[in-house]
Amino acid sequence: MKVKNPILTGFNPDPAICRAEDTYYIATSTFEVFPGICIHESTDLVNWRLVAHPLASKRILDMTNNPASSGVWAPDLTYKDGKFYIVFSNVETFSRGPFKDCYNYLISAPSIEGPWSDPIFINASGFDASLFHDEDGKSYFVNMEWDYRGVRGNPCFTGILVQEIDLKSGKLIGEAHKIFKGTERGFVEGPHIYKRKDYYYLFCAEGGTGYNHAESVARSKTIYGPYEIHPKQLLISAKDTDAYLQRAGHASLVDAKEDGWFIAHLCSRPIDRRCILGRETALQNIRWIEDWPYLAHGGMIPSAYYEVERDVEVIDFNEEIHYDFLSKQFDLDFQTLRIDMNPYVKKTKDSITLIGKQSFDSTYLQNTWQRRQQHFHCEFGCKLEFHPTYFGHMAGLIYRYQEGDLYLLYSTYDEKLGKVLRLHAEHEFQPEYFKDVCIPYEDSVYLKIVVREKEAQYYYSLDGQEYHSIGPILDATLLSDQYVVHGGFTGAFFGIYASDSLYAKQEATFSDVYYKKL
Repeated sequence: MKVKNPILTGFNPDPAICRAEDTYYIATSTFEVFPGICIHESTDLVNWRLVAHPLASKRILDMTNNPASSGVWAPDLTYKDGKFYIVFSNVETFSRGPFKDCYNYLISAPSIEGPWSDPIFINASGFDASLFHDEDGKSYFVNMEWDYRGVRGNPCFTGILVQEIDLKSGKLIGEAHKIFKGTERGFVEGPHIYKRKDYYYLFCAEGGTGYNHAESVARSKTIYGPYEIHPKQLLISAKDTDAYLQRAGHASLVDAKEDGWFIAHLCSRPIDRRCILGRETALQNIRWIEDWPYLAHGGMIPSAYYEVERDVEVIDFNEEIHYDFLSKQFDLDFQTLRIDMNPYVKKTKDSITLIGKQSFDSTYLQNTWQRRQQHFHCEFGCKLEFHPTYFGHMAGLIYRYQEGDLYLLYSTYDEKLGKVLRLHAEHEFQPEYFKDVCIPYEDSVYLKIVVREKEAQYYYSLDGQEYHSIGPILDATLLSDQYVVHGGFTGAFFGIYASDSLYAKQEATFSDVYYKKL
């Protein structure tokens, strides 16, 4: 049967796919969102359910004050001898100059749901680290190398390093070998090594993660090379095409037995060249010709579909969800920013109370709980009970990309009118206050936002039945990688938010939180 791409919609980039017995797993980047790493599971290569966030405690991951789009980059997930291994980068500096401060760590667990071991620091020479487990029992640590001296016209992406590693201690063994410097596309990163028959295959992302993105492949009969480049150099790229899936690259390979070989790869679906849903994950069938991998449908342009050998009902797990705040689904779908904010909430089955903390521009203690936008046509809503007595008391429904790029419909206090609804926007930290939007109300209020491709509209209701639009139609495409000036790697999120700039304790209670595809 044919299956429509992408398989992981909304912000789910940098996929690392692996098979453990008869189950498939994909790990994706989460950047500054906590808990870190999304792992999706499938037994049929068609339906993928979010099942775990391995980096779920400060013991494993601390991103306090990490800038937007830093944090967890390109995790790698592998399975060996009944144990799962993850290597990940916590990038703490990346856009303020020529330096990237990225520490690479190793964790392991007997089950995909844990318990995960304490992180072992490996190195900091570059990001996008991965593991390769050879047939002789040895394992190798692979990462791209970043050279800060390349800022004046020379590439900072100086090649792929491979070094043997002791999985028990996490210690690197011997010297690092630079095995590949990439193709003319440049920006070589995202390395993965695989063994098939007599060859080691090196898969690398190239071209940067924008519209020039691509995946290159090289092979060698020894782990340290020399590596020869693919006859076509690149395995996949949508550069300079009008393909349905753009920005294709950053791929990983899996042997799916009777279904054949596949790559999971990064992609985007732009609207007017802006990607509201961020970078997503798709699958492509792979065929082997003279011991080289090729896209099974021919060429290097990614297909909107892939094929599996069986007929399976396709399920959209995110089509419509009404949240139970004590459920595992809420804990998986909703994430906070940089740190665990559970100490600052109170949960029941039917409601969640947020204790107001810092502003929506804070990178320390921001009480925002958010979930991905996963459809171009969708709706997100909630009921809010809030009793502000100060203009610095704020709580409401947020539609955001990152600090400085967001829309917020919120309840607050006005000295003349009492409790009111207001609308706020920020783009590149330039605020727009919408002073004409000020609606007095009493008791509780229902809030929702409806997005239809590039247009977003807020609504409110006093009874949960009759809704009124509030404010102008907003441009959803501004919440995208392509809009933000300093470059971002995430996507649009819907969330609930509370802050208190007076005593940091004003409470806001949210209930009837839902997300649905339209």
